[in-house]
Amino acid sequence: MNSLMNTKLLYFLLTLTLLSCGVKKKDASRTTGSPVESPLVNPALPGDNPDPSIIRVGKVYYATSTTNEWAPYFTIYKSTNLKDWKLVNHVFPEGFKDMKNQWGENNFWASELAYDAKQNRIYAYYTAHNREVKGNPGLQCGIAWIDADQIETGKFTDNGPVIIEDDCGAIDAFELQDGGKIYAFWKNDGNGCGKESWIWMQEINESRTQLLGQKKKAYTNSQPWETALVEGACFFRMGDYIYSLYAVGGCCDAQCNYKTGIARTKSLANGTWEKYEKNPIMVSNERWNCPGHGTVVRSADDRLFMLYHAFNKNYDVFVGREGIIEELKMGADGWPVLHNATVANRPKAELDFFEDFQKDKKLDLAWQWPSKLQKPAMSFDKGLNLAASNENHELGTFLGQYIKSVDFDIVAEVEAGTAATGICLGGAIFKSKWPGELGGIGIAASKGGYTVFNNFDGKYTVLKQSGESLSGTATLKMQIRNGGKLIEFLYKNEGSEWQKFHSLDFNAAKYVPWGMGYRAGIVVKGEGTAKGLFKSFELKNN
Repeated sequence: MNSLMNTKLLYFLLTLTLLSCGVKKKDASRTTGSPVESPLVNPALPGDNPDPSIIRVGKVYYATSTTNEWAPYFTIYKSTNLKDWKLVNHVFPEGFKDMKNQWGENNFWASELAYDAKQNRIYAYYTAHNREVKGNPGLQCGIAWIDADQIETGKFTDNGPVIIEDDCGAIDAFELQDGGKIYAFWKNDGNGCGKESWIWMQEINESRTQLLGQKKKAYTNSQPWETALVEGACFFRMGDYIYSLYAVGGCCDAQCNYKTGIARTKSLANGTWEKYEKNPIMVSNERWNCPGHGTVVRSADDRLFMLYHAFNKNYDVFVGREGIIEELKMGADGWPVLHNATVANRPKAELDFFEDFQKDKKLDLAWQWPSKLQKPAMSFDKGLNLAASNENHELGTFLGQYIKSVDFDIVAEVEAGTAATGICLGGAIFKSKWPGELGGIGIAASKGGYTVFNNFDGKYTVLKQSGESLSGTATLKMQIRNGGKLIEFLYKNEGSEWQKFHSLDFNAAKYVPWGMGYRAGIVVKGEGTAKGLFKSFELKNN
């Protein structure tokens, strides 16, 4: 009787205090709902930000996301209102050079933040593939830490791999502090080696350097709607229960079928996990595809929000999985639910990017490079001087950043020199070994003229070349239209108008690497000590 009364009282208080998102009590939707008017802005994390995690430190929120095969590793975003997010740091700004013994090779997945108020430290759990271990067992979970007041400008200290599964590897680690103890949860990647996948749990020490006691199974796929795996689990306490939201299915490509379910237990020590009979609580709808793998945060005014990822159906998989936020509310039956009806309402103007490479004489945090390579050599003098190379299957040195729509312009002002200096849409080389080696298509300028190039099919190919002699400043433009199906290449010399140079039909879906969206960026191809000079770069969404 007391338990029932407490549940009713909790629901009554939540109903009074939670700001309504327009969801009627009777349809606290388990699947697809009508579009919901909300004070939130989505996508919260535009562009390729899968597996997002969120914490609150006082009145400030921090979020992170998977960076896959791109460096720097693991974003750190900041917000004070859950609407406006700014990229302020990375867990490993220099890539593998920041990791303990440089242990991570690739598969930089599922970073999760945890705040320890007693220590005033923030811990980042993450997955990477250990370069010393072959195959699936090489997937291990590392933990890095930083003092909370240093998270925006400081460097994390890496503890190295802490959660290790000898048979199928460990991924998707998560931390819950409850009852004076600290618990680590993770998934053994059984589906990657023909075995069962489970969510495991084990106590961990305060320094997050060692698991304690014996590991224990929490739950696996057991309901009819679930496929061959469970993963991406997060945990939070509400009332008498500890709840877990989890994902099932294929996460990451055009054939994805990700869905989200919920389970709960009253005791981590000796309780059993009960799954919601009305699972799944979130599925694909007419706006978003394959939603899941996120984290729940409690706001300063005691509301619950979930930050998770999904593909925008208007963009297919071209852009990647974006970070979506919505409120989690207690349903009449005592289970927290999601309305599953979020609308993409972030103004496109907020997605634009411009840099003249003069401010502070350093690179904006938005720029990325292929994860297995060192950060490209660069300097700042009259713009960005980027070292040339023939890396990336002769594409050259590449710096890129998220695309955030499927109709956009890439524009750069460059100096025509000895190196081919230009702009590029970067993705994966077709039929290359997973996780996909960098390929691209773009336009460059040099003293020898303008060149449109493509190496997506594994061989660097010149599609068109002007052959004219150039000097001074040239401005290059790529117009991506029709949802990534048409690319037009333009240029203009100093004092001239735009000249259309080349156009082609492009199958963007063909070159989307598993789990990753495209990058728009800059490229320099050349030998020896050659450099490319960039005076400005713009990414404008239409």
